[in-house]
This record gives sequence, structure tokens and C-alpha cells, in this order.
Amino acid sequence: MLEACQVTLRRGAATLLHEVSLTVNAGELVAVIGPNGAGKSTLLRVLSGELTPDAGEVRFCGRPLRAWSPAALARCRAVLPQQSTLAFAFYSEEVVRFGRAPHNGGNHPRERAIVQAALAAVAAEHLATRWYTTLSGGEQQRVQLARVLAQIWEATPPGRALLLDEPIASLDPAHQHRVLALARRLAAAGVAVLAIIHDFNLAAHYAHRLVVLHQGRIAAVGTPAEVLTPAVITPVFELPITVITHPAGSQPVVVPLPDAVAEATLPCGAVYDHGR
Repeated sequence: MLEACQVTLRRGAATLLHEVSLTVNAGELVAVIGPNGAGKSTLLRVLSGELTPDAGEVRFCGRPLRAWSPAALARCRAVLPQQSTLAFAFYSEEVVRFGRAPHNGGNHPRERAIVQAALAAVAAEHLATRWYTTLSGGEQQRVQLARVLAQIWEATPPGRALLLDEPIASLDPAHQHRVLALARRLAAAGVAVLAIIHDFNLAAHYAHRLVVLHQGRIAAVGTPAEVLTPAVITPVFELPITVITHPAGSQPVVVPLPDAVAEATLPCGAVYDHGR
């Protein structure tokens, strides 16, 4: 469905992505994890077509992105960026309606129904008539998610893709689970979903596959059980961990070992005098 083929991206003397190859299939939720500066958001921007790689190619439904018109691509591929800035006074339902612009549906009753359904999908229907600028950061993020859901709400041929850059960063735990459960349901409906997620355990619980990005290169790809191991996570994140099995399921649970981190990073012989 969505493929990066040997993608390399340079900015000046820096190479931000090194020959990255990745496929997100229809019906699959792929989570990208990696430390800060690994190139996760850059990869998403290349996959969306916002950035053009210096080498390699991105394809959607078997066609190079450059062969798609922006309007045609917008009808079947939606992108939730890490930050969405909107300083004007719009009602939340108007913000969600922006997502329907590629479909030119106007104010048809069906279009209004899609907007309301998208808000309900993210548990934000009660925010419909609130000014967007008065919402909390987490509420704004849910409204923006409803906007991109509305954009690809219909099963438009040849398929649908959803790219999410840290979609749960501003959300409380309950809404984090609701959003990722929604992403999983969208995948079950045939959408190709890629999400950048920092929480190992949420990624393990909801994603079909994990991609570990490190210094612009793919360090590992596989199921959560294959990827979330000390051999992969500790050198990439510089974080000693142990892995256990979730008591209510079979997915792995990553448990950091913070004392080991502290011992590894404190200056030799350093003494910290608490409270004095």
C-alpha cells in the first residue's frame, strides 16, 4: 500500500535518512519508535510527500507519489502532524470540516454526518460547538485527529492510508488507549496506518509491527515480541531494560531499569547531597 524504497534524505552535510525501506500494508498498524532525533518525523514527512528524497522513492498503491495529483492523494491519504497551529476562532466542527475539503461535498447532510461521526470516533462530539482556540492541548489534538479521519472517512479506491505523528503525546492515559484502539480498528477496516509512538508498551499492545529507527537508519523491524528485546532496545535508546509478558495477554512489556541508567551516567565518584 505505502512503500519507502531505499529512501535517502540529506540536508546540507547531514544525512537524515539512510537508504530506508519500509512497507505499510492495507489492514496493518505499524508503529515507528526511536530516540529523539532518530528521523521519525522526517520519515513520516517523506512518506506523506511533504519532503522529496534525494535518492530512492515512495510509492502509494504501487504508483510513485510524484505520479499522484495533490487532490487525488488528499482524498485517500491523511496526515496528522506533530503540531497543528490554528490561531483563528473556528468552532471545532468547522476544523473537522476542513478535512472534507478534498471531497468538495459542501454542506450536504452526508458531509455534516461524517464530521459528527469523526468527532464521535475520538470522543469529542461534545466539543463540536466550542471555539478551537479555547480547548486544552489534548482536546485540540483529538479535534485534529477527527479532521484527518473525516478526510479519509469513505473507502475511496484504490485504498486509504493514515499517517500519525505522535498522536497520543498530549493525551491522558484513557484517551491514549482510545486513540490507538481506533487506529487498530481503522487498520481492521483496510486502512494502512503508520504511527510514531514513544511508549514501548502502548506500541506493543496495539501495533501489528514495530519499526525501530536510529540515526536515520532502520535498526529493527518485526512483531513487538521480535523487536522489544534488550538486544535491540538497550543499544538504540541507551536504556537498560528487562522484558516481561503482560499478565492479561501475550504481548511483551518493557520495564526500564532506572538504577542502571543512573549508575551508567553519573560521574565517577559523584556524591549528591539531598536536601543540603
